[in-house]
Amino acid sequence: MTTNRKGRIGMKRLPVVLIGVALTLAACGGGTAGPAASSGGPNKVASIAAELPDSIKSKAPIQIATDATYSPDEYVDENTGDIVGWDIDFGKAVCKVMGVACTFNNVIFSNIIPQLTASEPRYLLGISSFTPTQEREAKGIDFVSYYKAGEGWVVKASGNLTVNSAADMCGHTVAVETGTTEETDAWAFMGKEIGGTPTAGAKDNCAAASKQPIKVTSFEKQTDANSALMSGRADIGFLDSQIAAYQVKVTGGKLKTTGSGCSVAPYGIAMAKGSPMHVKVNDNNSIGPSCIPS
Repeated sequence: MTTNRKGRIGMKRLPVVLIGVALTLAACGGGTAGPAASSGGPNKVASIAAELPDSIKSKAPIQIATDATYSPDEYVDENTGDIVGWDIDFGKAVCKVMGVACTFNNVIFSNIIPQLTASEPRYLLGISSFTPTQEREAKGIDFVSYYKAGEGWVVKASGNLTVNSAADMCGHTVAVETGTTEETDAWAFMGKEIGGTPTAGAKDNCAAASKQPIKVTSFEKQTDANSALMSGRADIGFLDSQIAAYQVKVTGGKLKTTGSGCSVAPYGIAMAKGSPMHVKVNDNNSIGPSCIPS
């Protein structure tokens, strides 16, 4: 199936439709969304499907972008080649409620937002463990929240390294995926923008504690960041907490999580910004302690 390149069709009403979908799925699941997909899944909801503009229905299947290197949220099944994961199950449920077919496309994470906001976008939605942030919204993105996750750390189980807070990353090589909040936060802990440019007025927490800087090593795919940790090219993996726990499982205990994590925040379905949302479903606020001191 070809990817739709016909422009930003019907985007003014799509956020409102997705709010209805999110509320419907939350009601079905007792108000929370988790990794396990419910048996059978939801059915089409006629009242919500009726809100979907004909301009979108006529372009079905709706093209959705995801970075399928972030298991267990979204990844490629080695046996079938299919894109799978609980995030994908959720996306399919969204499409069922809207009554339209959808196709998931494997896209490098840092390329998803530019392709959602292009003058002729390839994709209408991004479902890829996005944390809604003001920076991403400033790039022309709206989000509909559906899950909450924090940031966490993973290290080799055979070593003695322990990370109890972001300060323990100082002096170590830290593997992150390009474009993630973890990449931003690792640099921000040192008072810098991604790449090393100092942020005006920001504190370098490593230097303030008389510690060596964090060596932030970024990878286009989370799987490559994981490989760097396994091979010893990185000391610490900095990633979403449930992804960290899953890496322990799939490596047979060769890795271990460390610390209690931080910066719990929503996940959101990403879409190009149309008209302002009438219902504010996402406040972008972290829950609990932040990874980066204020």
